[in-house]
Amino acid sequence: MAAIIRRDSLAISRAVVFAMVLREMQVRFSSRRLGGVWTLLEPILHLVLMMVIYAYVRGKSLPGMELPVFLLFGVLPFLTFKNISLNMMEALEANRALFAYRQIQVIDAWVARFVVHFCISASVLLLVGLVMAFWGGYDLRIHAPLEWGLTWLVGLTLAFGLGMLYCALAEVMPESKSIIRLAYFPLYLLSGAIFPVWHLPAQVLAWMALNPWLHVIELLRIDASATYPRIPQVNLIYPSVWACATLFIGLGLYRARRLHMMAA
Repeated sequence: MAAIIRRDSLAISRAVVFAMVLREMQVRFSSRRLGGVWTLLEPILHLVLMMVIYAYVRGKSLPGMELPVFLLFGVLPFLTFKNISLNMMEALEANRALFAYRQIQVIDAWVARFVVHFCISASVLLLVGLVMAFWGGYDLRIHAPLEWGLTWLVGLTLAFGLGMLYCALAEVMPESKSIIRLAYFPLYLLSGAIFPVWHLPAQVLAWMALNPWLHVIELLRIDASATYPRIPQVNLIYPSVWACATLFIGLGLYRARRLHMMAA
């Protein structure tokens, strides 16, 4: 008689997430013609376009950091955080049929989408960074690597927490998806991803500092370069509070509505 292999819940979750990551990668890279190439080229083209526009309008240099490096550590991180949150928001619709299997939970779909989009964004950042360092001659050495990594961790946690909140809200109000997507345009403009904020008046900065992404983006640049100007309105505590709050509320909503999410 064959022995029955029993696995604990953690082992089952790991297996489920791994299978869903493979499924997400297959869907994303083969769902349309040249889908995989476009997935990698889209943020790169966005970055190149911003470099061209910025160089034409303002010139080729910025105090404390070269223009391409400034945009690299602003545009790509923001797109990473945005894509993680918005794609987690669509996790229910994309994986609805899989919830018929009792081993698969909503949080598995969230984690799988987070892993996929983080890996894609990390690959793009590494690819662009290597090209800029070896062919462009730009200095991409990180001045404070531990602080830089911690800032990334806070930003990714905030993106994950927001993704859970968006998904829970969209499950109750599907029409909110369009509003959430539109809201990221002003957040993008007010995050400092595409323009330096240190020359703005203190009154304007006080309002912009309410956006937690401004703190994350600016700290990524500050930790990357020792000469990048630091403004007193920016700190890591504020986005960390946002990250913990959204994660706590998101997990609470998941706990309360997980059966509704899977049955809807």
